[in-house]
Amino acid sequence: MMNFENFEIEIRDGVVFAVKNNPNMHYGISLGMCEDLSRLIDEFQSDESARALVISAGGPGFHRGAVMVQEMRPTLADLTEADFRDLVHKGQDLGRKVATCPKPVIGIALTGALGGGLEQLLRCDFVYTLDDARFTWPEVTLGFVAAWGGTQFGGRMLPMRKAQEMLLLGDSISGAEASAQGLVTQSFPGKEALEAHLDNVLDRLKFCSPTSYAQTKRCLAAVWAGPLSYGEQVEVDAEAVTMMTGDFLKAYAAWHDGKVYNYVTGIAEERT
Repeated sequence: MMNFENFEIEIRDGVVFAVKNNPNMHYGISLGMCEDLSRLIDEFQSDESARALVISAGGPGFHRGAVMVQEMRPTLADLTEADFRDLVHKGQDLGRKVATCPKPVIGIALTGALGGGLEQLLRCDFVYTLDDARFTWPEVTLGFVAAWGGTQFGGRMLPMRKAQEMLLLGDSISGAEASAQGLVTQSFPGKEALEAHLDNVLDRLKFCSPTSYAQTKRCLAAVWAGPLSYGEQVEVDAEAVTMMTGDFLKAYAAWHDGKVYNYVTGIAEERT
């Protein structure tokens, strides 16, 4: 995998650990970060040896928002309507790329996220944080709209009344509350507990068929993309594509022997 100006990359056991490394931009989403993350997803997706991607933020571990707005023109007053629309499209396109990656993408927010940083995190398959982290969409207090998916995904993931408080007032919530409300996957009392859980999830993913994972992810996306009848049709296609790989034959054979099939090693293992 190539080097990235805005990320520190480490690869262990087929897992790509990407840490945002742009302290000059306070770990926010600059134009360079946007381009690097897009390229990172492309390279991760095409690398057959890479099985999962974990994205976190450097420094204190906080994901800041769309600092790219400061880079688009010499001064903020010079921004045009075309710039505003382009800004939104950049963020939405990036979020869509993260969400549609067929492989597992995991977001880690040790101390929280705001604005565009939070919106990008929400497009990950799993998001883990600490109980005392803080999450907020401050856009309404700054004269913006949380338009990188904040209104749409916040409004779907959260109870509407809580979404209104966060998006219409700019209220913040803790990591523990974000977990309880369904905005993130799970929060933990400390970093050690989070890392232990992450290791467990990464290990469990070895026993998930890559094709099954990708197609199930596609089916879940269909929940918000259309009516039930559309989702059911996506399921038909997804099941056919998945079963044609023959993965279920390997898994069934392992199950019959009281074992589980490891899709990374290609070996049936004893249940633990």
